[in-house]
Amino acid sequence: MNVLKITTTPIKLSMTSQRARLESRIPDPEVGIIQNPGKLNMKSENIKVDIDTSRSRDSMGFRTARGIMRDGAQAGIKAASDATAQYSRIGNQMMQIQDGVTVADIMKNQMMAQTNITTGIAFIPSVGPDISWQPPDLSIDYTPAQVEFRPQVQEPPATYVPGELRVDVEQYPKVDIEYMGEPMYVPPSANPAHEAAAE
Repeated sequence: MNVLKITTTPIKLSMTSQRARLESRIPDPEVGIIQNPGKLNMKSENIKVDIDTSRSRDSMGFRTARGIMRDGAQAGIKAASDATAQYSRIGNQMMQIQDGVTVADIMKNQMMAQTNITTGIAFIPSVGPDISWQPPDLSIDYTPAQVEFRPQVQEPPATYVPGELRVDVEQYPKVDIEYMGEPMYVPPSANPAHEAAAE
C-alpha cells in the first residue's frame, strides 16, 4: 500500500516573437530656385580735346616764368658775346690812332653802328595753338538673366528594429508530496491510541 501521494505540476511557458524590420520614411522633395536678373552696364567717355596755347602766348610776349628765365639766360649770353666783340673792335681801332683817328670818331662810329631801325609787318600770334583730341568711347557689358535649380537631395532616414523573442513563465513547476498513511509516533508510546502491553 502506497502511503505517499506525489503530485507534480509542470512548468508552463508562453513565447512571443517579433520579426526584425527596417523602418524608413521618404522625405518630401525640395528644389531651390535661384534667379539672377540680367545686368546691363554701359560706360561712356566723352570726346577729349587738348589745346596747348603756350607757344602762341610766347609769340605774343606772354611768357611763363620758366620761359622768361630761359630767354633771360640766352639774352645774357648773347649780350656778353656782343660786348666782348664790341670791346675788341674798339681796342683794334684805338690801336690805329696814329692814322689820324680820334677817340671821338671811334665812339661816334660805335653809336651809329648800334642804332638799328627795323620795320616790318607781322601777324600775332605767329604760332597757332597745338590741338589734339581723343574720340569718344562707349563700352557695353551685358549679362543675361540666369535661373539656377538646386535640388535638395536627402537620404531617407532608416531605423533598424531588431527581432525580439520573449519567454514568459506563466506557471512554475512544483512537486507536492502528501503522506496518505497514519502518523508515525516516536516513541510509539506517544501515540494516543497506544495500549500498554501486559506484563
